[in-house]
Amino acid sequence: MSLFGNSLRELMDAKDVSGLKLAEDIGITPTSVSRILTGQSRPRQVTFTRILKRLCESKAEEQELIRAYSGLEALPEEAALADARNAEEDEARVKRFLEVKTQSILFKRSVGRELAKAGIEFTADYCKGAISTDFLIETNGKRIALECRFNVQRDLERAVITAKVLREALGCDTVITVTPFDISEGAPEAGDFLMATPSEVIDLLRKDLH
Repeated sequence: MSLFGNSLRELMDAKDVSGLKLAEDIGITPTSVSRILTGQSRPRQVTFTRILKRLCESKAEEQELIRAYSGLEALPEEAALADARNAEEDEARVKRFLEVKTQSILFKRSVGRELAKAGIEFTADYCKGAISTDFLIETNGKRIALECRFNVQRDLERAVITAKVLREALGCDTVITVTPFDISEGAPEAGDFLMATPSEVIDLLRKDLH
């Protein structure tokens, strides 16, 4: 049984939900539920979303399943049922993905415009080997990376790890995660993790670079 299968089984037991009932509620076969629980396959994204909605009543429960799910890439995906509900939910999921992708691109472009307007020189989409950052600023012996995150709250843990990797791999003095809104109250307690809005970034850069 996989970590995800164990986590899912524990959650099902806590909610008193059988495999048969879960299959019925989320629109897959009992055989598919069994294969997921025993680590023989991983749920499709649409199935995983239904599992979260059906079983998770708290953020902690949701995050535990998400972490376990992220380790299932090597497993074959469950067989898809060719029904209207699956088709509609798959299309809706793709549309949400494209919407978030568009928002992220537009936000990144807006950050680039603000930097240019402030007269701050930068390299966009800087790459070193397999590592890249949205903006790299090098001046006065300092190296600063900017990572734009339109919806950083979706995965704060990944943003913290990304900042650490960029500091080490690119030799950055500072990595700033740029967000469209001030969400400092929800920021993780990490002394070297810095989040700022575009206007705050400009102020910070002006202080650092002069």
